[in-house]
Amino acid sequence: MSAQPGEIHITILMKPELSEYHVTANYGDTPDEVRNKLAEKLGISPSRIRLFIKRPDGAEYEITHSSESVGQIVSVHGNVWYASIEEPYGSLIDAIEAFREHYLSSGELQKKYSPLANDPGLGIWTEKSCKRKEYCSPSRPYRVFVFPSVGYPVTQPLIFVSPKVLHKCCFYNLKSQFFDIKAKELPELAPAFEEASKLVNVNMCVMHIESWDYLRKVERNPLEVLDRALCTDVGLCDGTGA
Repeated sequence: MSAQPGEIHITILMKPELSEYHVTANYGDTPDEVRNKLAEKLGISPSRIRLFIKRPDGAEYEITHSSESVGQIVSVHGNVWYASIEEPYGSLIDAIEAFREHYLSSGELQKKYSPLANDPGLGIWTEKSCKRKEYCSPSRPYRVFVFPSVGYPVTQPLIFVSPKVLHKCCFYNLKSQFFDIKAKELPELAPAFEEASKLVNVNMCVMHIESWDYLRKVERNPLEVLDRALCTDVGLCDGTGA
Protein backbone atom coordinates (compact mmCIF):
# COMPACT_ATOMS: atom_id res chain seq x y z
CA MET A 1 0.00 0.00 0.00
CA SER A 2 1.44 3.39 -0.96
CA ALA A 3 1.66 6.12 1.64
CA GLN A 4 -0.87 8.93 1.61
CA PRO A 5 0.44 12.53 1.36
CA GLY A 6 2.15 13.41 4.63
CA GLU A 7 2.42 9.78 5.70
CA ILE A 8 5.71 8.00 6.37
CA HIS A 9 6.26 4.24 6.45
CA ILE A 10 8.59 3.15 9.25
CA THR A 11 10.24 -0.27 9.46
CA ILE A 12 10.83 -1.28 13.07
CA LEU A 13 13.26 -4.10 13.89
CA MET A 14 12.63 -5.73 17.24
CA LYS A 15 15.75 -6.32 19.32
CA PRO A 16 17.42 -8.67 19.86
CA GLU A 17 15.97 -11.09 17.28
CA LEU A 18 15.36 -8.41 14.57
CA SER A 19 11.82 -9.45 13.72
CA GLU A 20 10.30 -6.82 11.44
CA TYR A 21 7.18 -4.67 11.86
CA HIS A 22 5.76 -1.85 9.73
CA VAL A 23 4.06 1.27 11.04
CA THR A 24 2.61 4.20 9.10
CA ALA A 25 2.88 7.58 10.81
CA ASN A 26 2.14 11.18 9.94
CA TYR A 27 5.02 13.58 9.35
CA GLY A 28 4.18 15.57 12.47
CA ASP A 29 3.64 12.58 14.80
CA THR A 30 5.98 12.04 17.72
CA PRO A 31 7.82 8.75 18.43
CA ASP A 32 5.35 8.24 21.30
CA GLU A 33 2.55 7.97 18.74
CA VAL A 34 4.59 5.47 16.72
CA ARG A 35 5.11 3.50 19.90
CA ASN A 36 1.36 3.40 20.51
CA LYS A 37 0.76 1.97 17.02
CA LEU A 38 3.46 -0.66 17.47
CA ALA A 39 2.01 -1.61 20.85
CA GLU A 40 -1.38 -2.12 19.24
CA LYS A 41 0.18 -4.47 16.67
CA LEU A 42 1.95 -6.43 19.39
CA GLY A 43 -0.97 -6.44 21.82
CA ILE A 44 1.05 -5.07 24.72
CA SER A 45 1.22 -1.89 26.79
CA PRO A 46 3.04 1.00 25.08
CA SER A 47 4.95 1.66 28.30
CA ARG A 48 6.92 -1.55 27.73
CA ILE A 49 8.36 -0.38 24.38
CA ARG A 50 11.54 1.64 23.83
CA LEU A 51 12.44 3.07 20.40
CA PHE A 52 15.94 3.67 19.01
CA ILE A 53 17.71 4.84 15.88
CA LYS A 54 21.28 4.07 14.87
CA ARG A 55 23.69 6.81 13.96
CA PRO A 56 26.13 6.37 11.04
CA ASP A 57 28.85 5.24 13.47
CA GLY A 58 26.58 2.44 14.72
CA ALA A 59 25.87 4.02 18.09
CA GLU A 60 22.28 3.78 19.30
CA TYR A 61 20.21 6.75 20.36
CA GLU A 62 16.93 6.39 22.20
CA ILE A 63 14.02 8.41 20.76
CA THR A 64 11.11 6.97 22.75
CA HIS A 65 10.13 10.30 24.28
CA SER A 66 11.80 12.61 21.77
CA SER A 67 9.98 15.85 21.04
CA GLU A 68 11.19 15.77 17.43
CA SER A 69 8.62 14.83 14.83
CA VAL A 70 8.73 11.57 12.92
CA GLY A 71 9.44 13.53 9.77
CA GLN A 72 12.44 15.27 11.30
CA ILE A 73 13.89 12.02 12.64
CA VAL A 74 13.40 10.15 9.36
CA SER A 75 14.94 12.96 7.32
CA VAL A 76 18.15 12.67 9.33
CA HIS A 77 18.31 9.01 10.39
CA GLY A 78 16.09 7.16 7.89
CA ASN A 79 12.94 5.13 8.34
CA VAL A 80 14.49 1.99 9.83
CA TRP A 81 14.10 2.14 13.60
CA TYR A 82 14.73 -0.35 16.39
CA ALA A 83 12.59 -1.32 19.36
CA SER A 84 13.04 -3.34 22.52
CA ILE A 85 10.45 -4.62 24.95
CA GLU A 86 10.74 -4.59 28.70
CA GLU A 87 9.76 -8.21 29.23
CA PRO A 88 7.58 -9.24 32.16
CA TYR A 89 8.74 -12.84 32.32
CA GLY A 90 12.26 -12.75 33.66
CA SER A 91 15.75 -11.51 33.05
CA LEU A 92 18.46 -12.61 30.64
CA ILE A 93 20.08 -14.39 33.59
CA ASP A 94 16.93 -16.51 33.95
CA ALA A 95 17.02 -17.21 30.21
CA ILE A 96 20.66 -18.31 30.39
CA GLU A 97 19.81 -20.74 33.20
CA ALA A 98 16.91 -22.26 31.23
CA PHE A 99 19.01 -22.53 28.06
CA ARG A 100 21.84 -24.21 30.00
CA GLU A 101 19.42 -26.68 31.56
CA HIS A 102 17.94 -27.63 28.17
CA TYR A 103 21.38 -28.21 26.69
CA LEU A 104 22.81 -30.18 29.61
CA SER A 105 19.71 -32.35 29.97
CA SER A 106 19.91 -33.49 26.33
CA GLY A 107 22.40 -36.08 25.15
CA GLU A 108 21.20 -35.38 21.60
CA LEU A 109 22.15 -31.70 21.81
CA GLN A 110 25.46 -32.35 23.56
CA LYS A 111 26.44 -34.81 20.84
CA LYS A 112 25.70 -32.34 18.04
CA TYR A 113 26.43 -28.90 19.51
CA SER A 114 29.44 -27.41 21.29
CA PRO A 115 29.42 -24.46 23.73
CA LEU A 116 30.74 -21.23 22.28
CA ALA A 117 32.16 -20.23 25.66
CA ASN A 118 32.93 -22.07 28.90
CA ASP A 119 29.25 -21.88 29.85
CA PRO A 120 26.83 -23.58 27.38
CA GLY A 121 24.08 -21.34 28.74
CA LEU A 122 25.62 -18.45 26.77
CA GLY A 123 25.30 -20.10 23.37
CA ILE A 124 26.09 -23.20 21.33
CA TRP A 125 27.08 -23.99 17.74
CA THR A 126 27.43 -26.81 15.23
CA GLU A 127 28.21 -27.54 11.57
CA LYS A 128 25.53 -29.07 9.36
CA SER A 129 25.32 -30.45 5.85
CA CYS A 130 22.82 -29.35 3.21
CA LYS A 131 20.18 -31.89 2.16
CA ARG A 132 17.83 -29.60 0.18
CA LYS A 133 19.39 -28.00 -2.88
CA GLU A 134 16.60 -25.44 -3.21
CA TYR A 135 17.73 -23.82 0.05
CA CYS A 136 21.46 -24.46 0.33
CA SER A 137 24.55 -25.91 -1.34
CA PRO A 138 25.49 -29.57 -0.72
CA SER A 139 29.14 -28.73 -1.41
CA ARG A 140 29.73 -26.57 1.66
CA PRO A 141 29.24 -26.82 5.44
CA TYR A 142 26.81 -24.55 7.25
CA ARG A 143 27.37 -23.27 10.77
CA VAL A 144 24.44 -22.84 13.12
CA PHE A 145 24.69 -20.60 16.18
CA VAL A 146 22.03 -20.64 18.90
CA PHE A 147 21.87 -18.20 21.83
CA PRO A 148 19.34 -17.63 24.61
CA SER A 149 17.01 -14.72 23.91
CA VAL A 150 15.71 -12.36 26.56
CA GLY A 151 12.76 -14.26 27.97
CA TYR A 152 13.80 -17.71 26.70
CA PRO A 153 12.04 -20.14 26.55
CA VAL A 154 8.92 -17.94 26.26
CA THR A 155 10.62 -16.24 23.33
CA GLN A 156 12.47 -18.27 20.71
CA PRO A 157 16.26 -18.46 20.99
CA LEU A 158 18.47 -16.41 18.70
CA ILE A 159 19.35 -18.64 15.74
CA PHE A 160 21.88 -17.72 13.04
CA VAL A 161 22.95 -19.71 9.98
CA SER A 162 26.25 -19.06 8.18
CA PRO A 163 26.43 -18.81 5.24
CA LYS A 164 22.93 -17.54 4.58
CA VAL A 165 20.40 -20.06 3.25
CA LEU A 166 17.64 -19.30 0.74
CA HIS A 167 14.72 -20.06 3.01
CA LYS A 168 11.66 -17.88 3.67
CA CYS A 169 12.40 -17.85 7.42
CA CYS A 170 16.06 -16.85 7.14
CA PHE A 171 16.23 -13.06 7.17
CA TYR A 172 18.86 -10.40 6.47
CA ASN A 173 22.40 -10.60 5.14
CA LEU A 174 24.63 -10.18 8.18
CA LYS A 175 28.40 -10.08 8.58
CA SER A 176 30.53 -11.25 11.51
CA GLN A 177 30.58 -7.69 12.85
CA PHE A 178 26.94 -8.19 13.84
CA PHE A 179 28.08 -10.46 16.67
CA ASP A 180 30.58 -7.83 17.84
CA ILE A 181 27.70 -5.35 18.10
CA LYS A 182 25.54 -7.89 19.96
CA ALA A 183 28.38 -8.47 22.42
CA LYS A 184 28.13 -4.80 23.42
CA GLU A 185 24.32 -4.81 23.54
CA LEU A 186 24.10 -8.04 25.60
CA PRO A 187 27.33 -8.15 27.67
CA GLU A 188 26.10 -11.23 29.56
CA LEU A 189 26.46 -13.18 26.31
CA ALA A 190 29.60 -11.39 25.09
CA PRO A 191 32.02 -14.37 25.39
CA ALA A 192 29.78 -16.51 23.16
CA PHE A 193 29.13 -13.71 20.62
CA GLU A 194 32.85 -12.98 20.38
CA GLU A 195 33.65 -16.63 19.64
CA ALA A 196 30.85 -16.85 17.09
CA SER A 197 32.22 -13.78 15.30
CA LYS A 198 35.40 -15.74 14.53
CA LEU A 199 33.44 -18.66 13.03
CA VAL A 200 31.15 -16.86 10.55
CA ASN A 201 31.50 -18.08 6.95
CA VAL A 202 31.25 -15.00 4.70
CA ASN A 203 27.75 -13.98 5.85
CA MET A 204 24.78 -15.24 7.84
CA CYS A 205 21.06 -14.81 8.40
CA VAL A 206 18.81 -14.88 11.45
CA MET A 207 16.39 -17.80 11.48
CA HIS A 208 12.81 -17.51 12.72
CA ILE A 209 10.84 -20.49 13.98
CA GLU A 210 7.18 -19.81 13.16
CA SER A 211 5.88 -22.54 15.50
CA TRP A 212 8.00 -21.65 18.52
CA ASP A 213 5.08 -20.62 20.71
CA TYR A 214 3.51 -24.04 20.11
CA LEU A 215 6.76 -25.96 20.59
CA ARG A 216 7.63 -24.40 23.91
CA LYS A 217 4.24 -25.33 25.33
CA VAL A 218 4.11 -28.97 24.21
CA GLU A 219 7.76 -30.06 24.15
CA ARG A 220 9.85 -30.81 27.22
CA ASN A 221 12.97 -29.60 25.45
CA PRO A 222 12.10 -27.28 22.54
CA LEU A 223 15.78 -26.89 21.63
CA GLU A 224 15.82 -30.53 20.48
CA VAL A 225 12.80 -29.92 18.28
CA LEU A 226 14.42 -26.79 16.88
CA ASP A 227 17.42 -28.86 15.79
CA ARG A 228 15.21 -31.41 14.04
CA ALA A 229 13.21 -28.65 12.34
CA LEU A 230 16.40 -27.23 10.83
CA CYS A 231 16.82 -30.58 9.07
CA THR A 232 13.22 -31.31 8.05
CA ASP A 233 12.21 -27.75 7.14
CA VAL A 234 15.44 -26.11 6.00
CA GLY A 235 17.58 -29.08 4.96
CA LEU A 236 20.42 -28.45 7.43
CA CYS A 237 21.19 -31.87 8.90
CA ASP A 238 23.85 -34.00 10.58
CA GLY A 239 25.31 -31.51 13.07
CA THR A 240 28.79 -32.54 14.14
CA GLY A 241 29.76 -29.83 16.62
CA ALA A 242 33.31 -28.54 16.96
